[in-house]
Amino acid sequence: MAKDGRQVPVSFDDATLTELNAYCEFFSLDPNELINSVLGHFLENHQSADFNQLAQGYLAMGQLNEEIADEFSATEAEVARLDR
Repeated sequence: MAKDGRQVPVSFDDATLTELNAYCEFFSLDPNELINSVLGHFLENHQSADFNQLAQGYLAMGQLNEEIADEFSATEAEVARLDR
């Protein structure tokens, strides 16, 4: 593990922990390094696809959301005026 790494408590069910330990022992791997590597790949693959798709959706809907907000601004102003 990298010297600057931080420890985070993680719980595994018994079957997963047994399989992880057996895999690491068979391939002479450090469980921490394997978990860090696998999690890093998972986040990299999912972040780029999911977050980019979400951002594109917000950009595509931006104009419509602005129009909807503009339509209701007069109503909100009227409600605020009546609440005084």
